[in-house]
This record gives sequence, structure tokens and C-alpha cells, in this order.
Amino acid sequence: MALVEYINQKITSETQLRKIISAYPKILDKRIKSALDYYCLELISFSTLIISAYGQSTIPMAPLLKKDVVVIDSHTIALSIDYLVKKGSYASLYYLVPGIGHGLRVNGQIQHQGSQIVLKIKTVYLHCARAAARAELWGNTQTKLQVESSHSISSEQFLSASPYLLMKTMNEVGETELSPRGDQEGFVHFVDKLRLFIPERPGNKVAVSLKNILINEKVELLFFIPGTDYMMHVDGKAILTRDEGLLDVSTVNNKRPKLGVLLDQCRFSIEQSNAIEQSKAWLSESHVNPNRLTRFSKALSAHMNGEGLIGKVTTPFVDAVVKNDMKHLY
Repeated sequence: MALVEYINQKITSETQLRKIISAYPKILDKRIKSALDYYCLELISFSTLIISAYGQSTIPMAPLLKKDVVVIDSHTIALSIDYLVKKGSYASLYYLVPGIGHGLRVNGQIQHQGSQIVLKIKTVYLHCARAAARAELWGNTQTKLQVESSHSISSEQFLSASPYLLMKTMNEVGETELSPRGDQEGFVHFVDKLRLFIPERPGNKVAVSLKNILINEKVELLFFIPGTDYMMHVDGKAILTRDEGLLDVSTVNNKRPKLGVLLDQCRFSIEQSNAIEQSKAWLSESHVNPNRLTRFSKALSAHMNGEGLIGKVTTPFVDAVVKNDMKHLY
């Protein structure tokens, strides 16, 4: 059955979307920078696992190790990868620091410098910790699922045990965006063998990924199970929906999501990741003490407004917003 015939309440325009998710505070536009600043570099220095995504459909999302992603300067990152990415194509990175909830999103364009493949940065921004907090990402490392090989687990079993994923979307010109989604284990629902539903929880209301889906239906997901070095790659065609049946089964703490992403024509691939295994990201002894990094609200305020008076004055406001967001995960 065709996707549009199967599902009700499809959202087809940004106008419809904004009736569900209100407009975001325009000050958030200042969070987007064109180069790595001190706070980005600080987070990168502690990161041991980086998720990569590419505009080329032939190259799947994949975790990379710190040694494979080297900062050359504030505008350039070198990638040590085994596949050839076309010059001029788009790519994104998401930096994870074990034990730390917030991350760093980097978007750019691939260039070739001699034998090196580099990402020329277009946008960077710090991402809040809500997805990791909902997933209990760094405290949820004792999985009940025993995985002996990628052939011993079904896609349904993987979904039922996974609390965290990264979603790749693209805009009309193919620029990529990586965004985390996290929640209780099994929060992504199997509708049937070809369809998944991902509930949309409260965020910063900018809704970049959702707006991309309205323009470009191609979406990739990379699922993780804390405590294992396995990952599941899924790609398909997405729509935004307010289908009541799907939203009802996604209710948590009596909080029903306002919409979600339905992924159709899904293709699944489960495999081990050497990068996850080598990073030791799930081991508690590898987790970084939060006191070693600048507090997120302070880093975000300075990232947005600089180190001067405006940055210092806005830090308490940003701190209050961040604390409120973390108290209202649903």
C-alpha cells in the first residue's frame, strides 16, 4: 500500500508544521557559526566517537574514530576514510563525548587537497543534551540484548533495544544535516516490515530536520545499542504525520507527541563497528567528567554572543532556558 494511502494527517508544508510547532526565538540563529571556536575545539578535544554522513547515497552513515577526523584549522577538517567522496558533495559530522550529553554538529562541503579528503566547514553549532538525557545514553550501557553476531538479531529486536539514533536529512540542494533522537528503549515503532515511526519530542523548535523532510524525502538513520559495538543502518522515504494511532502508542508520562516521522520503504543493515569497539565509548572508565568541559549554557552563550559583556550578560538567561528544557524532556 502506498505511503500516502496508508497514513492520515500528513504534513505537507512549513505553514502546517508551524501550526504544530511554534516559531523559534530568532536569537537561536546566532548559535550557527561558520567556523570552529574555542568551545567547539574544546568539545572536539574530548570526543572519541564521531558520526559521519554524506550527501552521496552510495556512502552510508558511519562512526569514525578521533584519529580519522583531524582539525586542520577553524574552517577545515581532514577525513581519513576508505571511500572516495566526490568533490563538492556535502557531508556532516556529529561529535559525541562519552559521558557528556551535548554534542557538536558540523556541516560542510567535501574538497580534495592533494591526497587528503577534507570537509570545508559551512556551519557549526553546539547541540543540547535532551536526546541523550531521554535515552540515558551514557548510563544505559548494560543492555539485556545479547548479540553474538549481526546475523543473530533481527531489525525488530534491534529497535526494541535501541534508545538512540542519528538522523540524516538533506535540503533541496543536497546539503546534509545530522540530528540525534533519543528516548526510552524501543521508542521507534515498527509499523510493519517496511515502515518505522519516530515520535518527535520537544526540541529547540528550529526544526531543521523536519523542514528538510518537507523538501527532500530521503532519510538515513543510524541506531545504537549502548554496551555493544553493533549499529543498525536504515534508509527510506519519510513524511511528517499527525496520525493519532501512531502518536497514541508514543505517549510517555502522559505526554503525547504532536507529530512524528514515518519512514517508508525501509532497508535495514546490522553490523559491527570497529570504531565503536575501539573508542570504548560505552565503558564508564572512558566517560569524561562534565567538570572538565565548560558548562553547556556558558559555552552556548559565548558561542552565540562572544566573550564580551553581551555573552556574560546572556549566560544566566541561557542557563535558565537550558535547565528548564532538561526538566521538561517530554
